[in-house]
Amino acid sequence: MNRTSSHEQIKKIILIANLIAVSVIFSYFDKMISQAVLPFLPTAKIGLANIVILIGVYRFSFKDTLIMTTLKVTLSGLLFGGLISFVISSAASFMSFFGMYIFHKVLKDKVSPISISVIGGFLHIVTQLVVVNLIYSLGDAILYYGAIMIMISLVTSVMIGVVTLKLLPYFDKSTL
Repeated sequence: MNRTSSHEQIKKIILIANLIAVSVIFSYFDKMISQAVLPFLPTAKIGLANIVILIGVYRFSFKDTLIMTTLKVTLSGLLFGGLISFVISSAASFMSFFGMYIFHKVLKDKVSPISISVIGGFLHIVTQLVVVNLIYSLGDAILYYGAIMIMISLVTSVMIGVVTLKLLPYFDKSTL
């Protein structure tokens, strides 16, 4: 590996590390804001940390974004949640990431980050509901709660997509 290539690789690693740190900070603020804004839905989150993952889907390789997702889930889970919330969050985050990545690659220029964010948000909520129902066997109650969560997710996913759309020019692929 030549000096320039090594330098570029180090820059990319530092950028990814910083983005992971930002995603953990976003997770903390997300938890605080969501508790204040949506106190009647204790599990609802805005999804601020998903801005970082969505940037990863658009600007980094599959492997790099998978690492970002894994570290975001692990660090946020260790800092802000318990074992059950870690399991639920992990399953939902990975399903969301895989869905966003696949849809972005398949539909590339036909959809915007807003659409990809909505797909990710929907998959995240549906996966959470399935895992919660597997753990707690809540029956029909999960359907009513799920309908509310999906509606809120649609709104927050659009917001996350818009923010990401505005941020993507600052993460030009040619400089990564």
